[in-house]
This record gives sequence, structure tokens and C-alpha cells, in this order.
Amino acid sequence: MIISRGANSQNENCPVSVDDRMVSLLRLLISLAALLIIFVDSSEPDRFVEITYTVLILYCVYSAVIYLTTVKGFVLIPVQSVHWIDIFWYSILISLSSGTNSIFFYFYFFSILVAAFRWGFKTGFSVVAVSTVLFTLVGIFISQTGQAIEINRFLIQIVCLLALGYMVSFWGGREVTLRKRLSLLRDINRLSNPRFGVDHTLFSIMQKLRSFYNADSCLLILKSSISNDYLWREVSRDGENDSNSGERTAAVNPLLTLAGDYSIFYRSRQKTLLKIPDFNIHDSTDDRQNSCPKENFAALSDLIEAESFISVPLHQNGELTGRIYLTGQKKVFDRSDMDFIRQLVEQVLPVIENIQLLDLLASEAVEQYNRRISRDIHDSTIQPYIGLKLGLEALEIKSTAGRSVRRDIRKLINLADSTIADLRGFVGKLKGDDSQFGNDVLVSALHRQTDKFQQFYGLKVHINSDSNIHINDRLAAEVFQMVMEGLSNVRRHTKSKTASVNIRREPEELCVEIDNKSDNGHFSKMFLPESIAGRAASLGGTVVIEQIENITRVSVAIPL
Repeated sequence: MIISRGANSQNENCPVSVDDRMVSLLRLLISLAALLIIFVDSSEPDRFVEITYTVLILYCVYSAVIYLTTVKGFVLIPVQSVHWIDIFWYSILISLSSGTNSIFFYFYFFSILVAAFRWGFKTGFSVVAVSTVLFTLVGIFISQTGQAIEINRFLIQIVCLLALGYMVSFWGGREVTLRKRLSLLRDINRLSNPRFGVDHTLFSIMQKLRSFYNADSCLLILKSSISNDYLWREVSRDGENDSNSGERTAAVNPLLTLAGDYSIFYRSRQKTLLKIPDFNIHDSTDDRQNSCPKENFAALSDLIEAESFISVPLHQNGELTGRIYLTGQKKVFDRSDMDFIRQLVEQVLPVIENIQLLDLLASEAVEQYNRRISRDIHDSTIQPYIGLKLGLEALEIKSTAGRSVRRDIRKLINLADSTIADLRGFVGKLKGDDSQFGNDVLVSALHRQTDKFQQFYGLKVHINSDSNIHINDRLAAEVFQMVMEGLSNVRRHTKSKTASVNIRREPEELCVEIDNKSDNGHFSKMFLPESIAGRAASLGGTVVIEQIENITRVSVAIPL
């Protein structure tokens, strides 16, 4: 059975580095073991025996209650207070039993371990300091009552408590810090989603980083992916986002040039007796500490209006492209944070580059799709209506002259039906259905359309095609549109009555040739059909216009 603890069972800021049930169980086992030991060895305690037994039994009961409530998921005492209560229990047991020689002295290290590995160095060493003071007071109190104490043993216990307690607190703090940093990296990776876009991703990451250090603000100066200008982005403690502030844009150049290519940690000491500022410089180019004009620190501090800051350069493709600043008015940073932020930036920047690339590809894809739709509308929709317009004009002339127009009306109705069928096919392509232009039906579709050209416009078209073309549906659809546009150009811009279309597959390319023959020996003006050229270019192909004897040829070559 899995029991989930309540939402209030621990502070939300508590890193889950020590399991509550494990700590509670160990506390109970230690208290029971101590009770058993002093029961077996009657020499301990050597005074206030009954009171000591009573207090120890009460502590065992207290430990059992803490364990049971933890298992049940019920919060009896706030987690952040339990280790403080423990050291007062231990101090009472030490004072009641053998004083400075008491075996309960070692219990202090249990509280130090729990505090350090749960809450970090600051809390862990606070427990060390309080435990040392309480143990010292117990020793002084016992000496004042006339009981002799071993001064050398007493002093070495204090030294060991301080030294070992400091080491445990330091290691516990490092472990807590590493867990927090790993959690931050996990959150940032989760935020680095291409769907959110570059700006949203940057602001989210900056807000996470600012919140992690409890900094006053996080400032990012980054070169635009579109132009060579630097963009200013800032998130502050109140949650406001600032981008390209007009008043602050003038400060971009100093913030970049004064810091150079260095990672910088700076903390002012103006409010302390020792007014020498604390700083550290790291050369990001060769991973060695290096020198930088120290007067630049004060200038940077004034520009960003912060007494303490960390700044790390940003590199893309080996080029300095910006800088990030974390600022604070209090002592919120240390030197180790500089290396961590450098590592975080090195991990985040490639993700930002990928998001920028995806945005660019998406924009290009939309632009290319719009161009394709434009060409399709021009070739598949507008051209038939031009034919209808010309037919209606001819019909008007005939009706004015009193001639029979019934047959002409029927031809226009057939042309309208054909146009409607083409429009439906065009809509089908918008829905992603290009199967109508597959390998096995491309030639037959071309024959149907060329029959319309001969029926309505008097242009006779010959289709010559290899039997083993074998191209995909999308390419077949593009070839169909290019042929239709080429034949429309022949009809509109020449006086030719015949045309031919040759489609053949070479080893590495597909060749499409549209020929029209000049019957009177006079060539029409040569020009490059924009629609055909655009479609060919989108497929990586080329278009060549040439005149051979009395034939004008449009040759399209598409790589396969």
C-alpha cells in the first residue's frame, strides 16, 4: 500500500533529500536503543536515575508518535522544527545523566545530519552552534554544582562537535544545493519547448533563474537572430517583464564592453567596516582566472543599480552574442554560482538556437505554402474564368448579331462544369489529398485537360510520356500544374494551334518539355513564366526557354 502525504506535510521549499519516514524510524530506533543500553549497563546514568529513565521513556513515546503520524501522513509538528526539539531533548538528557560524560552527547550529530541534509548548510551549522552552546552551558552548570568534570574531555568534545558538525553541514549543504540545481535544470529543460516560441521561453527561463537565487532581477542582452541589434530583456522580483526598454537600450553597449568576455562575480562592501569589494573574474575563453580592469565593476554596479551581481557571457558559434546579469541588493550570490550559471547557459543556448531555427523554418514553410497556394489559385482557378469571360464576350457579340447562341451556351456550361471540378480538386489538395495526381493517373489527367484545351480553345496538344515515370503524388501534382500553366501561356501569348508535352525520366532528374510551333515562322516574344519558374525552384529544379527552328520550348528539369 502506498500512502501519499498531505500537501502541508512539509514546506514547499524543502528539498526532498531525506525521507520523513526513514528519519522518524531512525529517531525511534535510537531512542529505544539508548533505553535498552542504560537498562543493561546500570552505571549509566550515575545520578537522577529515575528522572533520566522517565525523560528517556517520554522521548521514546514522542519518537513513536512522530513516526506513526508520519507514516499516516498526518502532520503533528512542522518538519522544520523537529530537529530543534530534538537537541533540547538531548540537552536535558545530558544534564540529568552523567553530564559531559553522558552517552547522549552523540545524539547531537543525529540532529545535525537531519538539519544539514534537509535544509542546507545554514540551518545545519545553526544546529551545530546551538548544540555547542547548550552543551557548554550544561558543562558550566554541572561544574557550578560542585561535580567534577574532565576539562580535557569536555574541551575535545566541544572541538569535535564544532569541527565534525561543520563538515556535516558543509556536505549536507552541497548536497541540497546540487539537488536544487538539478531541479532547476529539469524545470528549464521542460520550459524549453519550441511550441512556446523564443520570447516566451527566454522570459520563463529568466524568471526561473531569478526565483532560484531570490535575485532582484535577471537581465538578458542578446543579439537578434534577424538583425545585428542587441535586444534587452529583463524580469524583476515583482514578476514584470521588460523587453527593449527605450530608456535602457542606451546602456546595452557599456554592459557588454565593460565586462568584455569575462564571467564576473561582484559584491559591494560599502555597508560593512571592510569596504574592499568582493569580486571574482573568470575568462570564458580559456577557463582560467584572469585580470580585468577592476574599476569596471563599480561602473557596472552603478549601471544596473545593484550592490551584488553575477554576469556571464553568451556565445553562439564561437561568437560573443550577449550577456546575462543576475542582480541583488543583498548577499545572495557566491563564487560557485558563477560556474553553475555558465554551465546552465551552455546548456540552454543550443536549445534557444534550435527554437530560433524552428521558428525560421516554420516561417519559411508558411511563406512557401502561401506561394504555392497563390500559384495554384492562379493556375487552377483564375485561368478557367478567363476562358469563361472570353466565351461570354463572344456570346454577347453573336447575340447582338442575331445569331444562334444555344450551342455556345452549352460549351460554356461544360466549361463551367470543368472549372467546378477543378476547384473541387484544388480544395482536395488543400485538405492534403493529392492522390488524384499519382503516377498511374498523371498522364490520363493531362489528356483530360488537353482535351478541354482543344474543345474550348482549338489548341491541339500531343502528350508524350515514358511508361516508367514513377514519381510521388506531390511531384506529380506540381508537374500537372506546370504543364497546365505552360499550355495556358501558349494559348494566351501565341497564335499556335498545336503544342506538345514531353515527359521523361532521366537517371537523376525528371524532364518536362512544353513545345509550341509557330505556323507562320514568326516567334512570339520569349519570357520566363513566373509560375512555372517558382514551382520548379521550390522543387530545386531549373527552367530554360529556347527556340529551335520554328519551335519555342520550355524545358523544366527537376532533380529526383
